Amino acid sequence: MKNILLFLLVAGCSQTGSITGIYVKHVESEYTIGEDTVFISTANNTQFVLERHTWYQRIKNGKLSDKQMKIQHSLIDNIGNNKYQDTKTGASLVFNKQELLLGTAEYQKIQ
Repeated sequence: MKNILLFLLVAGCSQTGSITGIYVKHVESEYTIGEDTVFISTANNTQFVLERHTWYQRIKNGKLSDKQMKIQHSLIDNIGNNKYQDTKTGASLVFNKQELLLGTAEYQKIQ
């Protein structure tokens, strides 16, 4: 019985720990460059906190504009079977080893 409880505790911790961390995405086109950084931390047993920092610079006539920064906060619900959903935007989140797919955007885990 103790072994089963220990297994469930370890499995639960590894599941929670597997999605928490810092994820980044670099964006670059002929019109803009930028970085998206997503911080995911534990809120409670079924939810996580998502904090998204986005900065970008527009490119106009070959020159960069001033940096623009936006910070967004929301909660992520674990909706079962390793599926997650942003409660604010409704976007789905898929975690795969060192990657995060947030909607259609791909992020790499750095920490």
